[in-house]
Amino acid sequence: MLIEFKVANFRSFHDEQTFTFVASKQDTSHPENLIPLEDGVDLLKSAAIYGPNASGKSNLIKAMWAMEGFVLRSATKMSLGDLIRRMAPFRLDSQSQDEPSQLEITVLLDGNTYIYGFSATTDRVHEEWLYVRLAGKRISKWIDRTYDASTGETSWKCLGELKKEEKLLRKRTRDNGLAFSRGAELNVEALEPLYRWFKRNFWLHDLSKSPMFIVQTTARRAKEDKNFRSFVEALMSDADTGISGLNVQEQPALKARPKNMPENLYAALKDFIGDEDATSYAVSTKHYISDTDATVEFDLVDDESNGTQRLFALAWPIFSALEDGDLLVIDELDCSMHPLLTRKIVELFNSEEANKKGAQLLFVTHDSSIMDSNILRRDQIWLTEKRQDGSTDLYSLFDIKSPRKNEALEKNYLSGKYGAIPIFGPVFEDLEFTLEEESVE
Repeated sequence: MLIEFKVANFRSFHDEQTFTFVASKQDTSHPENLIPLEDGVDLLKSAAIYGPNASGKSNLIKAMWAMEGFVLRSATKMSLGDLIRRMAPFRLDSQSQDEPSQLEITVLLDGNTYIYGFSATTDRVHEEWLYVRLAGKRISKWIDRTYDASTGETSWKCLGELKKEEKLLRKRTRDNGLAFSRGAELNVEALEPLYRWFKRNFWLHDLSKSPMFIVQTTARRAKEDKNFRSFVEALMSDADTGISGLNVQEQPALKARPKNMPENLYAALKDFIGDEDATSYAVSTKHYISDTDATVEFDLVDDESNGTQRLFALAWPIFSALEDGDLLVIDELDCSMHPLLTRKIVELFNSEEANKKGAQLLFVTHDSSIMDSNILRRDQIWLTEKRQDGSTDLYSLFDIKSPRKNEALEKNYLSGKYGAIPIFGPVFEDLEFTLEEESVE
Protein backbone atom coordinates (compact mmCIF):
# COMPACT_ATOMS: atom_id res chain seq x y z
CA MET A 1 0.00 0.00 0.00
CA LEU A 2 1.17 3.48 -0.82
CA ILE A 3 1.69 5.77 2.16
CA GLU A 4 3.13 8.82 0.45
CA PHE A 5 5.00 10.09 -2.59
CA LYS A 6 7.38 13.06 -2.73
CA VAL A 7 8.65 14.95 -5.77
CA ALA A 8 11.01 17.90 -6.23
CA ASN A 9 12.57 19.65 -9.24
CA PHE A 10 10.58 17.58 -11.70
CA ARG A 11 8.70 19.29 -14.53
CA SER A 12 6.39 21.85 -12.88
CA PHE A 13 7.36 20.76 -9.34
CA HIS A 14 10.10 23.05 -8.02
CA ASP A 15 10.07 22.83 -4.23
CA GLU A 16 9.38 19.44 -2.67
CA GLN A 17 5.70 18.52 -2.74
CA THR A 18 4.11 15.57 -0.93
CA PHE A 19 1.05 13.51 -1.75
CA THR A 20 -0.10 11.25 1.08
CA PHE A 21 -2.70 8.52 1.54
CA VAL A 22 -2.52 8.93 5.34
CA ALA A 23 -5.98 9.82 6.60
CA SER A 24 -6.57 12.74 8.92
CA LYS A 25 -7.68 11.84 12.43
CA GLN A 26 -9.77 15.00 12.58
CA ASP A 27 -12.06 13.89 9.75
CA THR A 28 -14.35 11.13 10.98
CA SER A 29 -16.55 10.91 7.89
CA HIS A 30 -16.77 7.86 5.65
CA PRO A 31 -14.93 5.26 7.76
CA GLU A 32 -15.63 2.79 4.93
CA ASN A 33 -13.18 4.79 2.80
CA LEU A 34 -10.29 3.91 5.12
CA ILE A 35 -7.78 1.08 5.44
CA PRO A 36 -7.10 0.69 9.19
CA LEU A 37 -3.56 -0.27 10.22
CA GLU A 38 -2.42 -1.93 13.43
CA ASP A 39 -0.55 1.13 14.72
CA GLY A 40 -3.69 3.26 14.71
CA VAL A 41 -2.91 4.98 11.42
CA ASP A 42 -5.51 4.81 8.65
CA LEU A 43 -4.80 4.96 4.93
CA LEU A 44 -7.20 6.23 2.30
CA LYS A 45 -8.61 3.87 -0.31
CA SER A 46 -8.90 6.56 -2.98
CA ALA A 47 -7.95 10.12 -3.78
CA ALA A 48 -8.80 12.57 -6.57
CA ILE A 49 -6.58 15.31 -7.96
CA TYR A 50 -8.16 18.47 -9.40
CA GLY A 51 -6.76 21.64 -10.87
CA PRO A 52 -6.73 23.83 -13.97
CA ASN A 53 -4.93 22.87 -17.15
CA ALA A 54 -1.12 23.22 -16.92
CA SER A 55 -1.23 23.32 -13.11
CA GLY A 56 0.72 20.08 -12.66
CA LYS A 57 -1.92 17.40 -12.08
CA SER A 58 -0.57 15.06 -14.74
CA ASN A 59 3.02 15.88 -13.76
CA LEU A 60 2.47 14.13 -10.45
CA ILE A 61 1.47 11.00 -12.37
CA LYS A 62 4.45 11.47 -14.71
CA ALA A 63 6.74 11.66 -11.69
CA MET A 64 5.41 8.31 -10.50
CA TRP A 65 5.78 6.97 -14.03
CA ALA A 66 9.39 8.19 -14.15
CA MET A 67 10.21 6.45 -10.89
CA GLU A 68 8.50 3.18 -11.82
CA GLY A 69 10.09 3.16 -15.28
CA PHE A 70 13.61 3.82 -13.99
CA VAL A 71 13.30 1.19 -11.26
CA LEU A 72 12.16 -1.49 -13.71
CA ARG A 73 14.44 -0.56 -16.63
CA SER A 74 17.62 0.42 -14.80
CA ALA A 75 19.21 -3.01 -14.42
CA THR A 76 17.73 -4.93 -17.34
CA LYS A 77 16.98 -2.45 -20.16
CA MET A 78 19.79 0.11 -19.85
CA SER A 79 23.49 0.06 -20.67
CA LEU A 80 26.47 2.23 -19.78
CA GLY A 81 26.02 5.66 -21.35
CA ASP A 82 22.26 5.43 -21.88
CA LEU A 83 20.27 8.48 -20.89
CA ILE A 84 17.92 8.18 -17.93
CA ARG A 85 14.53 8.69 -19.52
CA ARG A 86 11.86 11.01 -18.13
CA MET A 87 14.18 12.95 -15.80
CA ALA A 88 13.04 16.54 -16.42
CA PRO A 89 14.00 19.36 -14.01
CA PHE A 90 11.96 22.51 -13.38
CA ARG A 91 12.98 24.80 -16.24
CA LEU A 92 11.55 28.14 -15.12
CA ASP A 93 14.40 28.73 -12.68
CA SER A 94 17.97 29.10 -13.95
CA GLN A 95 19.54 27.31 -11.00
CA SER A 96 17.25 24.28 -11.02
CA GLN A 97 17.70 23.50 -14.73
CA ASP A 98 20.98 21.66 -14.13
CA GLU A 99 20.02 20.18 -10.77
CA PRO A 100 18.77 16.57 -10.38
CA SER A 101 15.12 15.64 -10.08
CA GLN A 102 14.22 13.98 -6.80
CA LEU A 103 11.59 11.25 -6.27
CA GLU A 104 10.71 9.30 -3.11
CA ILE A 105 8.04 6.74 -2.28
CA THR A 106 6.91 5.22 1.02
CA VAL A 107 5.22 1.82 0.80
CA LEU A 108 3.80 -0.61 3.36
CA LEU A 109 4.20 -4.29 2.44
CA ASP A 110 3.30 -7.16 4.77
CA GLY A 111 3.83 -5.00 7.84
CA ASN A 112 7.20 -3.66 6.65
CA THR A 113 7.69 -0.01 5.68
CA TYR A 114 10.01 0.94 2.82
CA ILE A 115 11.12 4.53 2.13
CA TYR A 116 12.97 4.54 -1.19
CA GLY A 117 14.15 7.45 -3.27
CA PHE A 118 16.78 8.86 -5.58
CA SER A 119 17.85 12.06 -7.28
CA ALA A 120 19.06 11.95 -10.87
CA THR A 121 19.79 13.94 -13.98
CA THR A 122 19.50 12.41 -17.43
CA ASP A 123 23.12 11.21 -17.30
CA ARG A 124 23.63 9.87 -13.79
CA VAL A 125 22.23 9.10 -10.34
CA HIS A 126 23.29 11.70 -7.77
CA GLU A 127 21.77 10.20 -4.64
CA GLU A 128 19.99 7.00 -3.70
CA TRP A 129 18.59 5.95 -0.36
CA LEU A 130 16.52 3.18 1.16
CA TYR A 131 15.16 3.18 4.70
CA VAL A 132 13.37 0.09 5.99
CA ARG A 133 11.38 -0.56 9.14
CA LEU A 134 10.76 -4.26 9.49
CA ALA A 135 7.70 -5.21 11.52
CA GLY A 136 8.43 -4.79 15.23
CA LYS A 137 11.87 -3.23 14.66
CA ARG A 138 13.39 0.23 14.41
CA ILE A 139 13.86 1.97 11.11
CA SER A 140 17.31 1.55 9.56
CA LYS A 141 19.07 2.83 6.44
CA TRP A 142 19.96 0.06 3.98
CA ILE A 143 21.28 2.14 1.05
CA ASP A 144 23.15 5.45 1.28
CA ARG A 145 24.74 6.54 -2.02
CA THR A 146 25.95 10.07 -2.76
CA TYR A 147 27.77 11.51 -5.78
CA ASP A 148 30.19 14.39 -5.16
CA ALA A 149 30.30 16.54 -8.29
CA SER A 150 33.43 18.37 -7.11
CA THR A 151 35.50 15.18 -6.94
CA GLY A 152 33.58 12.97 -9.36
CA GLU A 153 33.47 10.26 -6.70
CA THR A 154 30.51 8.35 -5.28
CA SER A 155 30.40 7.38 -1.61
CA TRP A 156 28.65 4.16 -0.69
CA LYS A 157 27.17 2.70 2.46
CA CYS A 158 25.04 -0.44 2.61
CA LEU A 159 23.76 -1.25 6.06
CA GLY A 160 21.29 -3.56 7.75
CA GLU A 161 20.21 -6.46 5.57
CA LEU A 162 22.38 -5.17 2.71
CA LYS A 163 25.67 -4.74 4.58
CA LYS A 164 27.18 -7.91 3.14
CA GLU A 165 26.09 -6.88 -0.38
CA GLU A 166 27.90 -3.51 -0.45
CA LYS A 167 30.93 -4.60 -2.50
CA LEU A 168 28.74 -6.44 -5.01
CA LEU A 169 26.34 -3.52 -5.48
CA ARG A 170 29.13 -0.98 -5.74
CA LYS A 171 30.90 -3.06 -8.39
CA ARG A 172 27.82 -3.91 -10.45
CA THR A 173 25.92 -0.60 -10.35
CA ARG A 174 26.50 1.87 -13.20
CA ASP A 175 26.54 5.65 -12.70
CA ASN A 176 23.29 5.79 -14.69
CA GLY A 177 21.71 2.86 -12.82
CA LEU A 178 20.07 2.18 -9.47
CA ALA A 179 21.66 0.00 -6.81
CA PHE A 180 18.19 -1.08 -5.72
CA SER A 181 17.31 -2.33 -9.20
CA ARG A 182 20.69 -4.02 -9.65
CA GLY A 183 20.32 -5.77 -6.30
CA ALA A 184 16.88 -7.06 -7.24
CA GLU A 185 18.24 -8.28 -10.59
CA LEU A 186 21.02 -10.10 -8.70
CA ASN A 187 18.39 -11.82 -6.53
CA VAL A 188 19.25 -9.99 -3.31
CA GLU A 189 16.42 -11.41 -1.25
CA ALA A 190 15.91 -8.39 1.03
CA LEU A 191 15.07 -6.18 -1.97
CA GLU A 192 12.64 -8.52 -3.69
CA PRO A 193 9.38 -7.48 -1.91
CA LEU A 194 9.67 -3.81 -2.87
CA TYR A 195 10.86 -4.53 -6.41
CA ARG A 196 8.05 -7.04 -6.89
CA TRP A 197 5.56 -4.36 -5.76
CA PHE A 198 6.86 -1.96 -8.43
CA LYS A 199 6.60 -4.70 -11.05
CA ARG A 200 3.30 -6.39 -10.16
CA ASN A 201 1.23 -4.21 -7.86
CA PHE A 202 1.76 -0.67 -9.18
CA TRP A 203 -0.56 0.15 -12.13
CA LEU A 204 -0.20 3.40 -14.06
CA HIS A 205 -2.50 4.38 -16.95
CA ASP A 206 -3.24 7.50 -18.97
CA LEU A 207 -6.76 7.26 -20.37
CA SER A 208 -6.25 10.30 -22.61
CA LYS A 209 -4.10 8.09 -24.84
CA SER A 210 -5.14 5.12 -26.94
CA PRO A 211 -6.07 2.17 -24.68
CA MET A 212 -5.10 -0.47 -27.25
CA PHE A 213 -2.15 -1.90 -25.32
CA ILE A 214 -4.26 -2.31 -22.16
CA VAL A 215 -7.11 -3.73 -24.27
CA GLN A 216 -4.81 -6.54 -25.40
CA THR A 217 -3.83 -7.38 -21.81
CA THR A 218 -7.46 -7.38 -20.70
CA ALA A 219 -8.49 -9.52 -23.68
CA ARG A 220 -5.78 -12.10 -23.02
CA ARG A 221 -6.80 -12.37 -19.37
CA ALA A 222 -10.46 -12.71 -20.35
CA LYS A 223 -9.53 -15.52 -22.72
CA GLU A 224 -7.51 -17.39 -20.09
CA ASP A 225 -9.45 -16.74 -16.85
CA LYS A 226 -13.16 -17.59 -16.66
CA ASN A 227 -13.64 -15.75 -13.36
CA PHE A 228 -12.16 -12.59 -14.79
CA ARG A 229 -14.19 -12.95 -17.97
CA SER A 230 -17.36 -13.10 -15.86
CA PHE A 231 -16.23 -9.95 -14.02
CA VAL A 232 -15.65 -8.11 -17.32
CA GLU A 233 -19.04 -9.12 -18.72
CA ALA A 234 -20.79 -8.05 -15.51
CA LEU A 235 -18.86 -4.76 -15.43
CA MET A 236 -19.73 -3.93 -19.04
CA SER A 237 -23.36 -4.94 -18.63
CA ASP A 238 -23.87 -3.09 -15.36
CA ALA A 239 -22.36 0.06 -16.89
CA ASP A 240 -25.39 0.24 -19.21
CA THR A 241 -23.34 -0.22 -22.37
CA GLY A 242 -25.91 -2.59 -23.87
CA ILE A 243 -23.31 -5.36 -23.91
CA SER A 244 -24.61 -8.78 -22.91
CA GLY A 245 -21.45 -10.82 -23.49
CA LEU A 246 -17.99 -10.99 -25.04
CA ASN A 247 -16.26 -13.06 -27.68
CA VAL A 248 -12.45 -13.12 -27.55
CA GLN A 249 -10.52 -14.79 -30.35
CA GLU A 250 -6.80 -15.28 -30.87
CA GLN A 251 -5.36 -13.98 -34.12
CA PRO A 252 -1.97 -13.17 -35.66
CA ALA A 253 -0.73 -10.05 -33.93
CA LEU A 254 0.43 -8.29 -37.07
CA LYS A 255 -2.57 -8.73 -39.30
CA ALA A 256 -4.07 -5.78 -41.18
CA ARG A 257 -4.41 -2.54 -39.25
CA PRO A 258 -7.87 -1.94 -37.72
CA LYS A 259 -9.57 0.89 -39.58
CA ASN A 260 -9.85 3.08 -36.46
CA MET A 261 -6.20 2.62 -35.40
CA PRO A 262 -3.81 5.39 -36.53
CA GLU A 263 -0.90 4.24 -38.69
CA ASN A 264 1.73 5.45 -36.19
CA LEU A 265 0.04 3.52 -33.36
CA TYR A 266 -0.11 0.39 -35.52
CA ALA A 267 3.61 0.77 -36.29
CA ALA A 268 4.33 1.13 -32.57
CA LEU A 269 2.25 -1.96 -31.84
CA LYS A 270 4.20 -4.00 -34.40
CA ASP A 271 7.46 -2.76 -32.93
CA PHE A 272 6.23 -3.60 -29.42
CA ILE A 273 5.18 -7.14 -30.39
CA GLY A 274 8.23 -7.80 -32.53
CA ASP A 275 7.52 -11.45 -33.28
CA GLU A 276 5.68 -11.91 -36.59
CA ASP A 277 4.11 -15.11 -35.25
CA ALA A 278 2.96 -13.57 -31.96
CA THR A 279 -0.67 -13.77 -30.93
CA SER A 280 -3.02 -10.86 -30.36
CA TYR A 281 -6.69 -10.88 -29.47
CA ALA A 282 -9.78 -9.67 -31.31
CA VAL A 283 -12.67 -8.69 -29.04
CA SER A 284 -16.28 -8.51 -30.12
CA THR A 285 -19.22 -7.52 -27.94
CA LYS A 286 -22.64 -9.14 -27.99
CA HIS A 287 -25.83 -7.08 -28.15
CA TYR A 288 -29.42 -8.34 -28.16
CA ILE A 289 -31.53 -7.54 -31.18
CA SER A 290 -34.49 -5.73 -29.65
CA ASP A 291 -37.33 -7.77 -31.16
CA THR A 292 -35.71 -11.22 -30.82
CA ASP A 293 -33.65 -13.32 -28.44
CA ALA A 294 -30.79 -13.35 -30.93
CA THR A 295 -27.59 -11.35 -30.55
CA VAL A 296 -25.38 -9.46 -32.94
CA GLU A 297 -21.64 -8.91 -32.47
CA PHE A 298 -19.82 -5.55 -32.65
CA ASP A 299 -16.08 -5.19 -33.01
CA LEU A 300 -14.75 -3.52 -29.84
CA VAL A 301 -12.27 -1.30 -31.68
CA ASP A 302 -14.25 -0.47 -34.81
CA ASP A 303 -17.82 -0.33 -33.53
CA GLU A 304 -17.86 0.54 -29.81
CA SER A 305 -17.46 4.03 -28.34
CA ASN A 306 -14.20 5.36 -26.91
CA GLY A 307 -15.71 5.23 -23.44
CA THR A 308 -16.65 1.56 -23.83
CA GLN A 309 -13.15 0.73 -25.07
CA ARG A 310 -11.58 2.49 -22.09
CA LEU A 311 -13.90 0.77 -19.63
CA PHE A 312 -12.97 -2.61 -21.13
CA ALA A 313 -9.28 -1.72 -20.94
CA LEU A 314 -9.60 -0.74 -17.27
CA ALA A 315 -11.35 -3.99 -16.35
CA TRP A 316 -8.11 -5.91 -15.80
CA PRO A 317 -6.33 -3.23 -13.71
CA ILE A 318 -9.49 -2.76 -11.61
CA PHE A 319 -9.97 -6.51 -11.12
CA SER A 320 -6.30 -7.11 -10.28
CA ALA A 321 -6.17 -4.17 -7.86
CA LEU A 322 -9.26 -5.33 -5.96
CA GLU A 323 -8.12 -8.98 -5.95
CA ASP A 324 -4.54 -8.35 -4.80
CA GLY A 325 -4.65 -5.01 -3.00
CA ASP A 326 -2.77 -3.13 -5.74
CA LEU A 327 -2.28 0.59 -6.32
CA LEU A 328 -4.07 1.85 -9.44
CA VAL A 329 -3.08 5.31 -10.70
CA ILE A 330 -5.08 6.79 -13.59
CA ASP A 331 -4.62 10.06 -15.42
CA GLU A 332 -7.81 11.48 -16.97
CA LEU A 333 -10.13 8.88 -15.43
CA ASP A 334 -13.15 10.73 -16.79
CA CYS A 335 -11.86 10.67 -20.40
CA SER A 336 -14.74 9.62 -22.69
CA MET A 337 -16.71 8.18 -19.76
CA HIS A 338 -19.95 9.44 -18.25
CA PRO A 339 -19.58 11.17 -14.84
CA LEU A 340 -21.87 8.61 -13.20
CA LEU A 341 -19.68 5.76 -14.45
CA THR A 342 -16.55 7.49 -13.14
CA ARG A 343 -18.33 7.92 -9.82
CA LYS A 344 -19.21 4.21 -9.68
CA ILE A 345 -15.57 3.21 -10.24
CA VAL A 346 -14.53 5.41 -7.31
CA GLU A 347 -17.29 3.95 -5.14
CA LEU A 348 -16.09 0.46 -6.07
CA PHE A 349 -12.72 1.15 -4.48
CA ASN A 350 -14.31 2.79 -1.44
CA SER A 351 -16.65 -0.16 -0.94
CA GLU A 352 -16.11 -2.44 2.06
CA GLU A 353 -17.63 -5.35 0.15
CA ALA A 354 -15.70 -4.97 -3.12
CA ASN A 355 -12.38 -3.78 -1.69
CA LYS A 356 -11.27 -6.15 1.06
CA LYS A 357 -7.53 -6.32 0.27
CA GLY A 358 -6.62 -2.65 0.71
CA ALA A 359 -6.58 -1.65 -2.96
CA GLN A 360 -5.98 2.05 -3.61
CA LEU A 361 -7.08 4.35 -6.44
CA LEU A 362 -5.38 7.65 -7.25
CA PHE A 363 -6.84 9.51 -10.20
CA VAL A 364 -6.64 12.83 -12.01
CA THR A 365 -9.92 14.32 -13.20
CA HIS A 366 -11.79 17.47 -14.20
CA ASP A 367 -15.12 15.89 -13.23
CA SER A 368 -16.16 18.15 -10.35
CA SER A 369 -19.32 16.12 -9.69
CA ILE A 370 -17.17 13.63 -7.74
CA MET A 371 -16.14 16.47 -5.43
CA ASP A 372 -19.02 15.48 -3.21
CA SER A 373 -18.97 14.96 0.57
CA ASN A 374 -21.36 12.03 0.04
CA ILE A 375 -18.58 10.19 -1.82
CA LEU A 376 -15.22 11.51 -0.63
CA ARG A 377 -13.73 12.87 2.56
CA ARG A 378 -11.95 16.24 2.39
CA ASP A 379 -8.54 14.55 2.74
CA GLN A 380 -9.35 12.47 -0.37
CA ILE A 381 -9.62 15.60 -2.53
CA TRP A 382 -6.33 17.09 -3.72
CA LEU A 383 -5.71 20.27 -5.68
CA THR A 384 -2.88 21.60 -7.83
CA GLU A 385 -2.38 25.32 -8.33
CA LYS A 386 0.17 27.22 -10.38
CA ARG A 387 2.27 29.68 -8.39
CA GLN A 388 3.54 33.00 -9.75
CA ASP A 389 6.88 31.43 -10.69
CA GLY A 390 5.08 28.75 -12.73
CA SER A 391 5.67 25.95 -10.24
CA THR A 392 3.04 23.60 -8.83
CA ASP A 393 1.57 23.80 -5.35
CA LEU A 394 -0.05 20.53 -4.23
CA TYR A 395 -2.44 20.44 -1.29
CA SER A 396 -5.52 18.61 -0.04
CA LEU A 397 -8.90 20.14 0.65
CA PHE A 398 -8.36 19.24 4.30
CA ASP A 399 -5.37 21.64 4.36
CA ILE A 400 -7.87 24.46 3.82
CA LYS A 401 -9.57 25.41 7.05
CA SER A 402 -12.76 26.72 5.50
CA PRO A 403 -14.51 23.52 4.29
CA ARG A 404 -16.98 22.21 6.83
CA LYS A 405 -19.07 19.06 6.91
CA ASN A 406 -21.87 19.02 4.34
CA GLU A 407 -20.42 22.08 2.58
CA ALA A 408 -21.21 22.37 -1.14
CA LEU A 409 -17.72 21.37 -2.22
CA GLU A 410 -18.27 21.35 -5.99
CA LYS A 411 -20.03 24.72 -6.02
CA ASN A 412 -17.39 26.35 -3.83
CA TYR A 413 -14.55 24.84 -5.86
CA LEU A 414 -15.94 26.11 -9.16
CA SER A 415 -16.46 29.55 -7.63
CA GLY A 416 -12.77 29.68 -6.72
CA LYS A 417 -13.11 29.41 -2.94
CA TYR A 418 -10.43 26.71 -2.70
CA GLY A 419 -8.16 27.99 -5.48
CA ALA A 420 -6.88 25.60 -8.16
CA ILE A 421 -9.12 26.96 -10.93
CA PRO A 422 -8.06 28.75 -14.15
CA ILE A 423 -7.70 32.52 -14.12
CA PHE A 424 -8.95 33.73 -17.49
CA GLY A 425 -7.52 36.62 -19.45
CA PRO A 426 -9.15 39.22 -21.72
CA VAL A 427 -9.92 36.81 -24.56
CA PHE A 428 -12.42 35.01 -22.32
CA GLU A 429 -13.31 37.68 -19.77
CA ASP A 430 -13.72 40.91 -21.71
CA LEU A 431 -15.17 39.96 -25.05
CA GLU A 432 -18.92 40.28 -25.36
CA PHE A 433 -20.73 38.10 -27.84
CA THR A 434 -24.09 39.32 -29.11
CA LEU A 435 -26.57 37.68 -31.40
CA GLU A 436 -27.94 40.20 -33.85
CA GLU A 437 -31.56 39.85 -34.78
CA GLU A 438 -32.15 39.10 -38.43
CA SER A 439 -34.13 41.73 -40.21
CA VAL A 440 -37.41 40.57 -41.64
CA GLU A 441 -38.44 42.15 -44.91
